[in-house]
Amino acid sequence: MPSPRTIAVGVAGWLPGYARQVDSGSFPAEVSALETDARAMAHLIEESEAMGVNAELPRLIKALADRSIAAGHGGEQYPVLIEEFGRPRTG
Repeated sequence: MPSPRTIAVGVAGWLPGYARQVDSGSFPAEVSALETDARAMAHLIEESEAMGVNAELPRLIKALADRSIAAGHGGEQYPVLIEEFGRPRTG
């Protein structure tokens, strides 16, 4: 398992690019499309639940991804989820 320091260095590497996408309102899938990420999220949830690990946060993020995909953003990159944070929740 990577150390917290390794994880922080990794995040620091991709965060500026994500910030540029959020600032510009354009989310090209430079690394992977949200539809691909959503499949990985589903797997993470399944494995977490199978191991008895709390999957509340991954389920929340997956729900945001599902709404974003339903809104036509499945081919865009992960930072497009920021758009979902600004939308009122329905239902």
